[in-house]
Formats: sequence, C-alpha cells, structure tokens
Amino acid sequence: MRTEVHKTKDNSVCVSLHFDTKGLTLSQTPFGVIVKLEDLNSTGEPGTPALPRIQLRLALPEPFWPGSLKIAEDNWELVTDAGTLVVPAQQYRPGGSGEFQGAHPAGETALHCAGDCTCRTIHRPDRSPVDEKDKLPAPPFTPPIPEAYVEAAKNPPPIVQAVRIETIGANRIAVVEVTPIRYTLKGQLELCTHVQLAIDAVKTPCMTDKDQNEAIAEFSKIYGKDVDKSRVIPEPERFISGSAEASRLRDLAISQVINPIVIGSIRRDWPIIELRSDYLIITDDVTWDPVAITPGVSRPGLIKEFERLAEAKRARGISTRVVSITDIVAGRWGNFRAGSRDLQEVIRRFLKDVRVRWGVNWLLLGGDTSIVPVRRVAGALEGGIDPPLTVNPPANNKSFYTGSHLRIHAVNPGTWWGASTDNLLVRPDTGALIRYDAAGTSSSTSPGWYFTTADDYATRSATPTNFVRVEGPSSLVNAGLQFIYAWNTLPTDFYYASLTSWVVRTRPVRFGAVTFQMPYVYTPPHDWDAIGNGVYGQFRLDGSDMDGVNLQIELSVGRAPVETAAEANTFVNKTLAYERLGRLGWRAANRQWPRNLVLAAADWGSRAVFWPTGNAVPADGQYSHDATQSRSLLKRDAAPGSFAWDVIARITEDDRRVLPYKTDANPVVRGWYFATSATDPTPSRFQMNIFGTRISWPTRSPWVIIHGSLAERTPQLYEFNPRGADGSMADQEILRKQIRSELPGIDRHQRFYEDEFDLPFIDRIAAPVDFLTVSNIRSALDAAPHIVSLSGHGSSNGCCSLSANTASNLTNGPLGFIAYADSCLTNQFDEQDSMSEALIKNPNGGAVAYIGNTRFSWIGVGDNFQRAFFHRLTATRHLGLLNDSRIATFGTSGFIAGADRWAIYTLNLLGDPELRVYRAAIPSLRLPLIKVKLRKPFIRILGERKVPSGPPVFGDPSPVKGALVHVRQGPKLEFTGVTDADGVVFLPEGRFEKGELEVTASHDEYAVVADIVQVEG
Repeated sequence: MRTEVHKTKDNSVCVSLHFDTKGLTLSQTPFGVIVKLEDLNSTGEPGTPALPRIQLRLALPEPFWPGSLKIAEDNWELVTDAGTLVVPAQQYRPGGSGEFQGAHPAGETALHCAGDCTCRTIHRPDRSPVDEKDKLPAPPFTPPIPEAYVEAAKNPPPIVQAVRIETIGANRIAVVEVTPIRYTLKGQLELCTHVQLAIDAVKTPCMTDKDQNEAIAEFSKIYGKDVDKSRVIPEPERFISGSAEASRLRDLAISQVINPIVIGSIRRDWPIIELRSDYLIITDDVTWDPVAITPGVSRPGLIKEFERLAEAKRARGISTRVVSITDIVAGRWGNFRAGSRDLQEVIRRFLKDVRVRWGVNWLLLGGDTSIVPVRRVAGALEGGIDPPLTVNPPANNKSFYTGSHLRIHAVNPGTWWGASTDNLLVRPDTGALIRYDAAGTSSSTSPGWYFTTADDYATRSATPTNFVRVEGPSSLVNAGLQFIYAWNTLPTDFYYASLTSWVVRTRPVRFGAVTFQMPYVYTPPHDWDAIGNGVYGQFRLDGSDMDGVNLQIELSVGRAPVETAAEANTFVNKTLAYERLGRLGWRAANRQWPRNLVLAAADWGSRAVFWPTGNAVPADGQYSHDATQSRSLLKRDAAPGSFAWDVIARITEDDRRVLPYKTDANPVVRGWYFATSATDPTPSRFQMNIFGTRISWPTRSPWVIIHGSLAERTPQLYEFNPRGADGSMADQEILRKQIRSELPGIDRHQRFYEDEFDLPFIDRIAAPVDFLTVSNIRSALDAAPHIVSLSGHGSSNGCCSLSANTASNLTNGPLGFIAYADSCLTNQFDEQDSMSEALIKNPNGGAVAYIGNTRFSWIGVGDNFQRAFFHRLTATRHLGLLNDSRIATFGTSGFIAGADRWAIYTLNLLGDPELRVYRAAIPSLRLPLIKVKLRKPFIRILGERKVPSGPPVFGDPSPVKGALVHVRQGPKLEFTGVTDADGVVFLPEGRFEKGELEVTASHDEYAVVADIVQVEG
C-alpha cells in the first residue's frame, strides 16, 4: 500500500491510497481461495468471506474535529474472471503450547527430552518433540454462511468508512477502515487500485442542555439506573503536564498517522507543578493483602534498592521519587482509602492525584503482585454459551430455557475450562452479573446460578458438575451467557496507566450543514466498573467497552517483579548496566552490541502424527486400517484450523510419501479426504447456492480417510502437516524485514525456526538460520544478544524451546537483552514464577526487560502488536512508550476487535519504562580526568565520533557539547550542569571537599557514563 497526502486550501485532509496487484496473492485450496494483500489483514466475521482490511489514522490540524468523509475518486480492476469462493473467516485461536498430537503407543505423552535429543527420530527430522500436556484445542471450523456471501456481492462494504475519533495530544484523529477488495454481482473479485478520500475539518460545536439531557437518558438506559448528571459531560481535553509529555504525544501521533505533516508544534503554556516528579517508583518493604488493605510479611530492603535507581535517574536530570504503599495508605499525600474497594483502587486514586500535582509521566511498580497488586479484568473471549436452543437436555456447551429457568450443559465452554463456584456468569452483551447462589435463595425473580447433580437439573449439587441451572427473570437469563473463569480473567497493569475512566457515547450535533458526532462521557463512581457489579473492565466481543476503560495512556508503566532485596538489586543493576553499556572497560567492546537481534519461531500449525491401533474406531492421534474396504481411518482431536495440509505416510524413516488431497471416496484413487464421521466415510462437504449456482464445498472434520497401496495404508505412522511456511515463522520474517528497513542499525540477525526447511531460498540466505532446539536457543542467548523476539505456542514455563529453568541459568552477563514474546502466558507474573520473571531475576544474565502476555495471545492478532512495538522504535527510544504502541493497534485485527482489547490488557512490560532502547551501535561518553582540583574545579566530557562511511565504527573522542553532568559527594552535596562547546562544565568553587566525587554524564546520542573522580587540593 502506498499513501499520498495532498495539500488543501482549507483545513480539510485529502489522501490517496494506492494498492498494487503485485502485492495481491490468491492461493487456491480445496476449501476456497485465500486472499492476501500486502500490508493488510484478511479478516471478517466468522463464516463470512475473509477479505483484506486495514484501519488507518488521519490527523486533523488543531483545533479541528473530523466532519464528513467523502470519496473523491476510486478505480477498480478485476482480479478473477469467474465466481470465486473465498475461504470463510474463522474464530481466533489462542497461541498456547502443546499443539503436537499423537502420543507414542509406549506412552511418551509429555515433554520428555531436550529438543535435540536422539529420540527426535520418532518425529519428523525437522521437528522437535512438543509438550502434549495441557493442549489448547483449535476452535471448531466455521463453514461459509451462504447469505453472507450473497450479501457481500449485492452490498459490498464501502471502500472507506469512518470507524471512530481518537485524540492524541491536541490533535483529533479520524480512524477509517479500508476494504480494497470486494465481490462483484457475478461473484468475481475486484481490487481498488486507487482511492482518494477527503475529510472535512470542523470546529467544535456548542453543546446545549438538550444534548446533555439526551446523553444522560442514554447512559441511564444502558446501566438501568439514574445517572448523576454531574458525571455526564462532553469529552474533555487531555491534561498535559509539560513539554516532556507533549513531546511524547507528538511523537506518538507522528508515528501513528499517515499524514504527520499536519501535527503541529509543541505548545508552551504548561501548568504549574508543585514538586515535579517525572518518574515515580511505588514499592514497599512489606507484602500487602489487597482486599483487606492491610500489610503482611516483611520484605526489608526493597525501598533502599529502588532509591539507587531513583538516584541514577536524578543524575540524568529526571526528577524521581520513591513512595511506599504504607505511606499512600496512611494518607501522607491525601486520603485515598476512603471509598476505595481495594488496594488497587487506592493506588490508582493516588496516581490520578499526583499525576496532576507532580507531573508524573513514568511509573515503575517496584514489586511482585504480593507487594503491588495487579488489577484483574474480564475478557470477552472464551467461556461463551450460545443463546438457548430447543433441545432438552442441552448438548455440550449449549443451553435450554424451560420457561422458568435456564439449563446449561457446561462441558468445556472455554480453553482449559474448570468448573468452579469461583467462576462468574455474565451477560456478554450488557455485562450484567448473575451471582453464584451458595445459599439456595435464587428464583425466577432473584437471579442466581448453581450446579446440579444430573441432566434433569432438579437437584442442587454442592460440588461442581457439568450441569448448571440459572434462575432469574426471562429478560436476563433467556439469552447467551458467558463464564468468566481463570483463563479469561486478565491480569493487567494497564489499570495504572490509563487513569481516565469514562464510558463514551456520541450524540449527533448539527453544525451548519454538517451533522457531527460529538462524544459524551459518563464517569463512573468506581473506575473501570461503570456497570457497578464488581467485575472490572468488561467489554464485548467486538471490542466495545462497557465499564469505562478508556484506551489512552497517561502514565507509561513497567513492573519490577521482585519480592526480595536481592532480586531488586539484580533488577537495578541490570537496568543501570544497560544504560551504561556495562562496567568501565567493557564499553569499547559493548558499543557494537545493540546491533544484535535473535528471532525464534516455534510452529503455530497443528502438526500431528497418528500411530496404528487395533481398534476399529481410532482414538485421537491414532489410525486404524480396514483391509476389507482398502482404506485407513485417521482421527484428529478436532478439525484443523487452517486450509492447506499435507498428509505423509511414513513407511520407514527413509520412505516418506506425500499423499494428494482428493474430493471423492473411490478407493481406487490414491489420496486422502476429510470424512463425515467414523461411521460415514463419505467426504465431508458443505453445499450452498451462491453466485447463481450450487456449490459443493469440502469442509474439514476430525476424520480422515486414506486410500493407496497397502504400504501407504499401513505405515509406521502418518504425519498431518501444514503446507508451506508456518505462520509463526512467516510473522517473524515480516518482522525481520521491517526491522531491516526501519531500524538499519539493528543489522546482525540470527534466526532459529522449527520450520526453517520451508523458508524460500531468497529468505534463507538473508541471515543465519538454524533449526530451533533447546541447545541452539540457549547458545544464542548466552552469546548476549540485544533484542530477542519469540513467536510460537507458549505457557508460563516458556516458549520457543526456552523454559523458565533455562532462563534462570543463562550466562549472558550484566547486559541483559530486551525480549518480546508473541505467545501465550509467558508473562504470567501473577503466578510463581513465569519464564519472563526468571529472565528478569537472573543475576548472571537473562533479560533487562520483557514484553509478553499474562494470558492467551491470539494467532493472527499478536503479530500486529509486535510489529507496532518495533515500528514505534523509529519515533522514540523509551521502552514504556514502545509498549504503549499497543493502544494504536486497537481495531487492526478485523471483526473480533475484542481480541485487540484483550491484547492491550495482557501485554505487560517487566522493566524500566523510561529505559532508552538502543537503535544501533552506540558511542560512549568518556571522563578523561580522574582528578579534580579544589580551585576552579571542572569536568570535561569527551565522546567517540562516528566514522562517516562504512560499517559502524568510532574514531578518537572529541568534546561533547550539551551533555548533562551530575556530580554528587555524600548524601547532600549535588550539582548539575551542561557542558559547553569544549565539553566542559565548571563546578562551584568551595562547595566540594577532598575525596571521592560521583560523576554521571548523559546525552541522547551516547551511552551514559558514571564514574568516580578524586577531588584534590
């Protein structure tokens, strides 16, 4: 996609978008055509055509708002000659570990060896054994919905449509969705090669009492109660504490919009801050009970260790303070406990206050969740029960309404489901909570749910079962419901970052000839719980908010997941080592270190092997042979999640035969197909009328029939393998090329892929690549890379052959790497202890920072967030701001935007949010003088000069102008100055005594230097 911004005479915005047929790929499969367009995601509502879409952001100049959207011109080109059946979009799938199917008959079902163990010979030579424990099942296949395809041809979506209005700093941002491929009435596909769109700019219209009253009535209807009028107002402008925050917001806007030229300069009228603290560390020397808001076990020494980090920040000119939870709760800075439900709300209310009074921009949570609690919110995915059907008793994970109560057969409504009285039951459309009825008081007028002993739903059970009875009014319970359980309850530190809580609705306001959608907001009494049911952060599957969670960030937040002073010492040491490129004497060698990148990918694909069984009907991961019918029958645990597969008969280790896919059941024809069931060997098909003809379309199922020679029907085992490059590796290759283009200074790449054999030749030779094994990834990490990107199925114990145990024992030294994982659960820091925590706490190596998911990641979604993270590095170096890029990624993954909101909550940063990430080899500052005279004392700062041509090398040091120099002697004597053109800063004469003087020098273009000099007479 190519964009072109046009100049306009007024304040409107005009942009042209160009889509080239060279970037279009149409891949024919037995199940339809997979459509891909470069830079876009192919998505849609499950069962509808999966067509490419993209959301774009266009900035309006200050102080204007976006008005009407117009299409000035558009050009279309046919890309298929006949009616084309595009594969239907599918439900998102979690990227958790354990996708390998097929236990060896001897019983090896768990991860029993290292990835490079000799037992790999029982698997494909290019694959490693995978953990079968806690396998994440693929969601069921969603067949095409005929009416949706007909509708897509009759009424295709507009090429460009408005989505929402956002605010970044002082600029209003129009978010639009572009759908450049559509159906014609004959079922052909056509591509929009060029479209020009224009957005009018309008001034903020005036509000009337009538407008506000209508907004109040709407909010009252939503929440079923009278809403306090004072809590409903037009959306206010964001409070900006000063030039530092304004600069960050401006950089954010520039990096996110396609017309950055309209982003204005930074304003100068800043609020007066009573005692500025740009950087805030919240910690304590005790654990806390967040519900009772009472202290617990002593953890001495944490405050002292984080004071060391605060001193280092102040030495770089960043105002910093450390506050204890004890002082916050005691009311030292105000009474934040009164009216708060728990400790999380106390801390949040404190932060909202001091952000304005102190100008806080960076927040480090100095402790594990036992010290600084995490907020847990309700996820909109998983645990769903469809609206009631007419079958009684209901089938698995279905419901039936009797006229007086609802019956739910909850066998496995969500991944890793566990029936428990701790689970919550909610209406996913309204957020209404139906509480567990422990006392037996629920009725048709008093909502509640409980377990029953059997499928007659008559007898209450005190212990959990699969049978759930729901009492309450028909208007409440005769509907689709959702269980909130352990794995769709999302731990998130975003609660401490997004401090504005309101529910947004728009009201049409007339402004001249333009009808403008003005946003109104309702501010709830308890942030993130506008519904008022004690369940925080509820949202719908489409990503829309119900509880007042505003997707904007006031504070960049990181967490130090430590519980002891020793762990805090390690965290601070590694942070300072990164800033200073290690200890004195190492800097010359380490200045090239930022160039090093490691990419690892474990397969997303549901690769499976099937072992022979003597049973007529095979179990999951097995096959049976029927000699009388000249066929074999394979059984998967579920229909596969993608559309292109190879079935391989492994006759011997040296004789592996790829069997072709076929569409008929004739045993004479060699090949394989999906069968209808174990007892019905006919091909599984789906028929529908579309584009004027009846189409019989093969569908996937868990059953596979194989015809062929006797050897091909009775092999050692069968392999069911995704065709072509695995999606995880493909995601990493897109990222590698992005980094190569946008961040050319990070140019030393190492790759470790499970599917490296499927790399195209041109990509294989682009950088070193090897098979992903435990020993390979460990050797690469012990060699001290700078950036590590992991992609693949994961768990709290790790991913990509990197376990928590390996992470704890890495020996890459004090220069920790920055790791990003597009994977499930590797950052599950609310448990003891995840792989991310092991990396952070390792005193001999590991990571200085980690970004990953506290719960499931979603395949096809997480990679968008990772690319946005590294794209943001082109605009800012601060680690927290890189992770904050996830906000702008909302809505980019397609129809189920709830997966985007889920990722915003679960992608948490372990590490210093202010840490400046290196983008290339970095020169060092130097202190040439080791002695300072009492009379006319001064400090000289030199810096290495970059040689203008060739690879990144540095010449002789020269004076550095504009370096910030901080000197400290003892606990009270401090001075800060800036070097002149000669690299010199003069110290006040007579202020310092003989002895040691701590000197720290910093500059944006150099690594920090901190050293000791002697003051002499």
